[in-house]
Amino acid sequence: MKKLIGSLLLASAFIGMASTASAADLERTRSLVWTDATSTFNARYGEGTTGLTFLENFTFTVDAVGSAVSSAVVSIALDGLSRLGIDSFTLSGNGRTITGTPLLEGDTQTFSLRTDGLSTGLYTLSVAGTILGSEGGSFAGNISVAPVPEASTTAMMLGGLGIIGFAAYRRRRKAGEDAPQQRNDQLMPA
Repeated sequence: MKKLIGSLLLASAFIGMASTASAADLERTRSLVWTDATSTFNARYGEGTTGLTFLENFTFTVDAVGSAVSSAVVSIALDGLSRLGIDSFTLSGNGRTITGTPLLEGDTQTFSLRTDGLSTGLYTLSVAGTILGSEGGSFAGNISVAPVPEASTTAMMLGGLGIIGFAAYRRRRKAGEDAPQQRNDQLMPA
C-alpha cells in the first residue's frame, strides 16, 4: 500500500512539473479596446528576454449571433536584434478554436485568421512563440468583428431590390412604348 501511495505521489509530482514546463515564460491577458468594429493589439519584449517563450491573450465579447471575425498579426525581424518566432495565432471561445494561417516572407512573419458564425460570448485571441532577437522583439495586429445579417434581413433586402428592379423595368418599358409615338408626331407635317 505504501508503494502505491509513493508511486501516486511521484506521478503527481511529474505531472505537476510537466504542466509548469509547458507554460510560457511570459504570459499576459488583456482586454481589447474597440473603435467601431475594429481593435489593435501588440506586445513588445526588451533586452534580456532572448530565448523566453511568450503567450499573449487578448479577450473580447461578441454581442451579435453569427458575427464574422477577420484578424492578422505581423512580426518583422530587424537583423538579429529584434526577432520573434511566432508559433501560433488562435481564436478560442464557446467550445471553438480557430487557428490562424502562417504566411512567411523573409524577415516578415504574418498570420491571418478568418471565421464567421460566432455565437455570443467571451473569446480569446492568443499569440504564442519564442523571443529570438538579442534585444527582444515585437508584434502587432488588428482584429475586426462584424455582425452577419440574419436570413430574414437578407430576404427583405433582396425583396426590396426586386421591387426596385421591377419598377425600373416598367419605367423603361413605358418609355419605350411612348418613344415611337413621339417620333411619328415629330415627322408629320403641320
